[in-house]
Amino acid sequence: MTKRILLATLAVALTVVVSAQGGGSLWWGFYNGVDVPDNHLGLGKPVVYEAAIRVSGTAAPTAAATITSVRLPFTAVEHIDSLTLWLTADLESDQRIVTLSVDAPVTGWNEVTLPEPVSIPAEGLFVGYTFRVTAIDGDDSERPLVMCDALGDGGLWLRVASVKGYKDWANIRRYGSLAMQLQLTGGQLAPCSASADAIRQANVVCLTDDEVELMLSNYGTEPVTSIDYAYTFGSETLNATYTLPVPLQNVYGLQGYLVLPIKGPQATGRMPLTLTLTGVNGQPNACTDNQAATDVLSLHHKAHRRTVMEEYTGTWCSACPRGFAGIARLKKMYPDDFIAVSVHVLNGDPMDVYYDYYYVMNATLFPSCRFDRGELTDPYDGDLCDGHFHADENFRQANRILAPADLSVEARWTGDSVCAITSTTTFAYDADQCDYKLAYILVEDSLTGPAGDHAWHQKNSFSDPSMAYYVEDDMQQYVNAEGLMLEGVYFNDVVIAMSDVRGIEGSLSGPQRVGQPMTHNYELRLTPVSQDRRQAHVVCLLIDSQTKLIANAAICPIADLTAVQSVAVSQQQTQQCFDLQGRQLSNSQIKKGIYIIGGRKVVVK
Repeated sequence: MTKRILLATLAVALTVVVSAQGGGSLWWGFYNGVDVPDNHLGLGKPVVYEAAIRVSGTAAPTAAATITSVRLPFTAVEHIDSLTLWLTADLESDQRIVTLSVDAPVTGWNEVTLPEPVSIPAEGLFVGYTFRVTAIDGDDSERPLVMCDALGDGGLWLRVASVKGYKDWANIRRYGSLAMQLQLTGGQLAPCSASADAIRQANVVCLTDDEVELMLSNYGTEPVTSIDYAYTFGSETLNATYTLPVPLQNVYGLQGYLVLPIKGPQATGRMPLTLTLTGVNGQPNACTDNQAATDVLSLHHKAHRRTVMEEYTGTWCSACPRGFAGIARLKKMYPDDFIAVSVHVLNGDPMDVYYDYYYVMNATLFPSCRFDRGELTDPYDGDLCDGHFHADENFRQANRILAPADLSVEARWTGDSVCAITSTTTFAYDADQCDYKLAYILVEDSLTGPAGDHAWHQKNSFSDPSMAYYVEDDMQQYVNAEGLMLEGVYFNDVVIAMSDVRGIEGSLSGPQRVGQPMTHNYELRLTPVSQDRRQAHVVCLLIDSQTKLIANAAICPIADLTAVQSVAVSQQQTQQCFDLQGRQLSNSQIKKGIYIIGGRKVVVK
């Protein structure tokens, strides 16, 4: 089996309780999406497939419900023949409740209406289809069964009579479930039923019109077009109505994310937020799972948020060049809000200086990354793998969370290899005890190896014709490269030194007050990996001690003051003097400060 797209939404458990019944219909299956998934299973042979799902007669929503139509998914039908839909109580019996031939199947959903509605008996039944693959021509014919990731019992019953090992019906659980869907009516179905699953964005600005992101699921026979909701901050409760820009279709368990307007509370600080879905489409919400809660930060003002991508890569990793392209594009798209940190580890990578970083971040795929230490994703593909750039979606999701504090950082060299760092954190809410830590990372650009040193050669699989589906311009230098190794690569954003990346204990302590800066000093030393300290930068991370996520970040160049001289203000200057804006000054114009004299920085006291 191959998976060209990793589905983010799995089939939900069939235990959501509804308290009312009504007319209408909904689509149900082990797959609860709208689009045909790009997830395939097959034997790679021109054979006859028989596949089915078992439909429970005792669990909601199928208990006592009636089937009126069936959707059969295909991603290609050029070599599909003799497609037949059937329903049966017993797979081994030749007796079928319904048998329907499907003429001229199409790519996508094939919706087949039953001649008469079929009631689901208490003992359940099987809904399946049979078809023949006439020829093998690519992945769609090699693996014609369209699947989803749900590992539900009864999600895939399979028989291929002509193939040893599959000639008898088998309940196969390890490959996921068939993505077919059934149209249901009656039973325990309610017209207006939606669950409140989670609040995804949690920080707001007090006393302002703000927003939170709610994940909800539709379990009703009507598409969700509007919701009524109540939200509570402590003792403050407000009510609101929201109209969806696009209705959430009546597919059982279909999830959607809504950005809901709310009013920030009066007080600042960390507090609980509870949101209740009270109504759907102007009617009472029939779903009892109608409440989501989280802790939020109510902030005095909106701080400048910068989001960090910590990328896990290696010269040995042939897929990692797409991380180069992803970082370069994000830097161009969000120059003031995006910071990249490339962690090189394992297998003899010459830039591997911090093996512990790998374990702290728990990277299991290469290339991969985390935005602000959220979920693992791909630095170019994001959560999709279709040859296109999607990582900006992950960036925006992380960056939209309001930062609890403004953060700035300065750094200077105090010796050949010692970098002195000063950070300033100014919080946007009061707290008796600061619950954050700081971490510092030295990154360096333009690292490269000597000619002929294979350890510095970057493996590159994108020149292989099988990877040609990466079609965007920023990937073509890798797609069109000669051979499977890239020589003369300049590596950027490489970690060359760091503090404890989990945060320095005690770096921020004591009470925090709105608008009162908290400063911290730290030193980092260069490692032998560094090649040109003029290409180095300091990245400062503000880490939430509770969630372990990065709450904000800052980056700065490192001032090189080793050539600065201190002179008395009365000292006669015989060389031309310029201020830091490049304006030439006379001796009488020179006051205390830093100037360029004789091509060097000079501190005048």
